[in-house]
Parts: sequence; C-alpha cells; structure tokens
Amino acid sequence: MTINSRTKGAHAEREFSNIIYQWSGVKLIRNLEQTRSGGFDLLVHEDEEGQVADAYRGLAIECKRYGKVTPGLVKTWWQQARDQASPKRLTPILAYRADRQDWQVIAPLYLINATMSRNLALESTAVLSVIGFCGVVSEL
Repeated sequence: MTINSRTKGAHAEREFSNIIYQWSGVKLIRNLEQTRSGGFDLLVHEDEEGQVADAYRGLAIECKRYGKVTPGLVKTWWQQARDQASPKRLTPILAYRADRQDWQVIAPLYLINATMSRNLALESTAVLSVIGFCGVVSEL
C-alpha cells in the first residue's frame, strides 16, 4: 500500500503536534489553509492560553517526514520554512523525521540565545531534540 505525500504529511503533522503536547502541554493543530495560502503547517489551538502558548504563536512550524533525509533536503526545507514565516514575521522552525529516526527540530540560534544575531542562514541554526525544543520555547 502506497501512502500519498499529502496523507503522509498530515500524519507527520499530527504525530509532531502530539509530541509537543506531551512535552509542553500546548495543543497545536494543523493549518488547514496551508495548501491554499502557502503557509506553515501547525498553529496553536485557539483555546490555548498562557505564556508558553503565546511563545508557540510566535513560531511558524514546518513539518517534514521522509524516508531518508539528506543535507540537500534539509537546506530546501529550511528555505521553505523561512519563506513561509517571513510574511507573518514569525520565527521559522523546521521539524523533520526520517524513517526509524527521532524527530529533529531546526531553530535559529537567537531562539536559544537572544543575544545571537537574527541571521536565518542554515549555518546560524541549531538542531534540537523535541524535548530540547520544548524546553527552549517554554523559556521564551
């Protein structure tokens, strides 16, 4: 049975949002307008309140699920995340998972340390575990 890319993407978005909820207590939902408007994948549920939920509202999270992840794919995905975050002046976040691997989250260094440059080049990012990412966001 072959799973089409849209179905696989939706499953990845739900999987990642469930892990975020497990570690942060904030419910993220799929952005159902993403295909039409070219937006990012996940939004904070409208009923969520509090400082951590507000911190997630400042992020544009792009999720990717792929059989094998290469540096070239990560570079392309990071550019997509940047492009989608820019119009709304949000911080781009890329979450991805290869088959039989854990989720990885790419975030700009300034998210971790506010004194860092606001450079969005891939070379100015950090790769975090989901737990590490949730910890960083909870401190924003």
